[in-house]
This record gives sequence, C-alpha cells and structure tokens, in this order.
Amino acid sequence: MVEQLLLHVGYHKTATSWMQQRLFVPEHGFRQVARHAEAWKHVVGVHGLLFDPKHMRDAIAEGMAELREGEVPVVSSEILSGHPFYGGMSSDVFAERLKEIAPDARILISVRHQRKMLTSVYMQYLSRGGTMSPATFFAGDPDLGFYGFRPENFEYHRLVALYQRLFGAENVHVLSQESLAKDMDEASSAIARFAGNLRFEKVLPTHRAVYAPSYPEYAVPILRRINKFQKSVLTQAPVFGLGRTPRGLYRLVGAGMRRPLFQALFRRFRPVSDQVDRQFTGRYDESNRLLAAMIAQDLNWPAVTSGPSSGISAQPGKLVGAKIAS
Repeated sequence: MVEQLLLHVGYHKTATSWMQQRLFVPEHGFRQVARHAEAWKHVVGVHGLLFDPKHMRDAIAEGMAELREGEVPVVSSEILSGHPFYGGMSSDVFAERLKEIAPDARILISVRHQRKMLTSVYMQYLSRGGTMSPATFFAGDPDLGFYGFRPENFEYHRLVALYQRLFGAENVHVLSQESLAKDMDEASSAIARFAGNLRFEKVLPTHRAVYAPSYPEYAVPILRRINKFQKSVLTQAPVFGLGRTPRGLYRLVGAGMRRPLFQALFRRFRPVSDQVDRQFTGRYDESNRLLAAMIAQDLNWPAVTSGPSSGISAQPGKLVGAKIAS
C-alpha cells in the first residue's frame, strides 16, 4: 500500500535543511521521494502557461518506487512557500499547483517567530551576495514591477488558512522552529504522528547536530560591502572579482569575525535585529493571534507586544477550521 505523501513546504530559515538532511531519512521511517530540483523544475520554476501537474506526479511516482515497507514518502522544499527576498510571491499559486499534483497529501508548514525570522532572512540575503543595508532591504519593493521584501509574507496565518482550505485543516500541521529547539524529540514525534509514521521513536544521537549559524550581525557592514567585489547569485557582475560569495573573502572575514575578541568588542552591535525591532515590533501580533487560534498549538513564542499595527482585520470566523491534529 502506498503511504500518504507528506509535503513540507517551508518556510525558509525554519530548520528546513536539518529536517531534509537529518529527520526525513530512512533511519527515521521517512523517505524523500523528490527534492529541490524536482520542486523547482515542475512546480516553482515552470511558467504558468506551461505548468502540467503530471510532470511532478511522475517525479514523485519515480521516487515512490524506492519506498520501503512502513516508510512515509516526503517532499520537503522550502522554495514551495515562495522566496523571502522577493516577498514570497506566488506562494498561493504553488499551493494550488500542489493541490493538483497531490490532492490527498498531508501538509507540513514550518514557521519561526518573526523577530528572529526576519534577521535570519537578511543574513541569508547577504550569504547569497546581497549588498543592501538592512533598512533598504526591509523597505520592500524597489520600483514598479520589481519584487522585493514584503512583510505580509510572514503573516503566517494567511498561508496556513489557504492550505487548510485546499487540503482540509486536519491535513495541515504547523511546526515552529522554537518548539523544535525546545524539545527536538517531542516536536519530531508530533510530525511523525501527523504523518502516520509508526517507525519513528526519537531522533537518533548521530542526527541531532544542527547546522552552523549565520555569521554574527556585527559583521554585516563589512560583509555586504565585500559582496560588491565578489560574484554571487545576486551580484553576477561585481566591480572586480575577489572570489564568489559565500566563499572567498566573504567566508574568510565572516569566520574571522566569530573569534572571541570580536565577540567581546561588538556583541552589542546588532544592526539587523535593531532594524527589525524598530520597523516591525508589534507588526505581526494580530496575525500570530489568528494563527494560534487556527492551530491550537503552543508555538513557544514570546507574548505579543505593542507596536505598529499590521492592519490585519481579525475575522477568525473566516479562517478557523477544524483543529489540527498533533
């Protein structure tokens, strides 16, 4: 019997790499039947006029052929939630495409408190060759017709509500990175229960290590200027070449800035977090309240704060479905 497919759609920067490399593996009773390359080729990167759900179905079916008894098939790719550098545009389109591809799938959506999320997204932007300051990056769309950062992308309740409508609330599970950090075994067990994985007991000792964190915030003014002189995904034609970000001089300086001396001197200098606090404190409170009501789970997030209004109309009656199974 073919097990029910688990679709993990992101978001970015929510321990997705750890899940793909450490959790969703045969040793834990999971098997990834398609990866980023297939998600890009058949779902995200394909032009809307050329999209055909059959292509991704065929790729999944090919991966299913490797499935062993008792394993849960998984497709895990954060690009399915849209790209945060460009406002998460088309995340709704991708959801609708996935419904065409696998209408009976279970959906896993991983999230993170926005204060940490936005800081991490900016640091990821630097690692891909970005040169904008935090203030400029978070300012959003730079010009008519050119997408940029959009704060509404991180009003998680909107995407969760869409997936609940498409797949049924009982088939959508929300995981916070904070709950994973607090109790890896319990958070992972909740995913396994939701996915119908009867083989999972706990995360193996050899699979518990997390990936290295971003370079420290106090290195940002130097790193973003180095990017002007290195080739990268975001800077294809630098002034002159000093390597390729995230390698070369970028890596050398970033690693060097982790040394204890620099930590002692600059640990209070937080240009990204400070910008996030100034610009977004309170921005997501109403969205997070709505999300909490929708999923009835403890996300292990701090209490809501006062600050700028998000402008979200609180109409939970239009959003809340059946409570999600944990």
